[in-house]
Amino acid sequence: SRFLRYLFSGSSAPPSRLHDVLLNFSVDLHRHQLQLRDGGSADGNIFTSPFAIALALAATHAGSRSETASQLAQVLHLQDDLIDDVRKEFADMVLHLADAAPDVKVHLANGVAVDRGVRTSADFKDLLESGYDGSVKELDLRKNPQRSRTELNSWVEEKTKFQVADTLPVGAVTPSTSVLLVNAMYLKGQWDSDFKSDYTSRKPFRETRDKTSMVEMMFQRKNYKTAFCKTLDVNALEIPYFGKKVSMVILLPQKVDGLATLEANLTATNLQALLRRLCEDDDVELNLPKFKLEQSSSLRKVLESMGAQDLFTDRADLAGFTDSKGVRVSEVVHKAVLEIGEEGAEGVFATPVIMMCYGGASFNFNVDHPFMFLIRSCNPDVILFMGSVRHL
Repeated sequence: SRFLRYLFSGSSAPPSRLHDVLLNFSVDLHRHQLQLRDGGSADGNIFTSPFAIALALAATHAGSRSETASQLAQVLHLQDDLIDDVRKEFADMVLHLADAAPDVKVHLANGVAVDRGVRTSADFKDLLESGYDGSVKELDLRKNPQRSRTELNSWVEEKTKFQVADTLPVGAVTPSTSVLLVNAMYLKGQWDSDFKSDYTSRKPFRETRDKTSMVEMMFQRKNYKTAFCKTLDVNALEIPYFGKKVSMVILLPQKVDGLATLEANLTATNLQALLRRLCEDDDVELNLPKFKLEQSSSLRKVLESMGAQDLFTDRADLAGFTDSKGVRVSEVVHKAVLEIGEEGAEGVFATPVIMMCYGGASFNFNVDHPFMFLIRSCNPDVILFMGSVRHL
């Protein structure tokens, strides 16, 4: 297909419908998560896979009707005349993600947990499996919520090759639960050019102007794509994974306490413009912390605030999913896991270290204070993960 030719070509990213959907959805999701953080904490990290969440919502949209479907389309930034195109691109993306970046480990779990009392459409089951790499899990949610939670967590572990555990916390399944969306994604990749462990050392990470923590800081000096956005007062740097089909983009505020301003001013438009301005810089000294992010999110309140109100109430119309009456989604539970280290991958296939000689001044990109980041595939240009790191 045209999509697959783009996916495996070395050319720049295609004008993908999925790119537009996920760019807008990612920024919107992050902004609403920021506004509704648990306990209103201002110092917590935010980390999700917008791709995985959008995949689950797109599948749910396919099984919904009337106002419920309209609200989900609004949340996903889906235009009516483009829905079929986006569904096709989602299906192709999921099917070929592993092939597109064979040296980047991406494990996805996408499930709809349904109480045995709910009759699920065979057509919806087929669509979920073929188009969204998902499955319907029929369990005794109401009669035995604790056992159902354990079974779902085990299923997620198996789907993610035992990299994502305890996705559903205690209390996520209750005797009133009839439908639950369960979604998880894990990524760990080998860098295109490994960080040398000899250069890693304990250095300060300034969480605020008054609070500092010590972290394992990696170092590398090489050519990187960089950009600066005056509107956001932020420097950006792109680190490619092996094969250069997936990359991590760091958005580093100029000021130590600049993350809140960056998040408040970030839009899909200025993020797109910043990413397009990334270009090769002659010589960069990069200091990047080693870290692992692992975050579970219950997204009902966030999605309601984004406009998906009916899905979680008795007004839900899931006629494409079930002919049972009064069925609604109880919660959307998502977990994302990301590991950042010297090799990126488990170090099985070590990249040869190539010594390079530099002359003159270099640009110092020191990730020693709160920052945003995203991980994206190149063809198509799709955001897989997005987060903001306030403390390590």
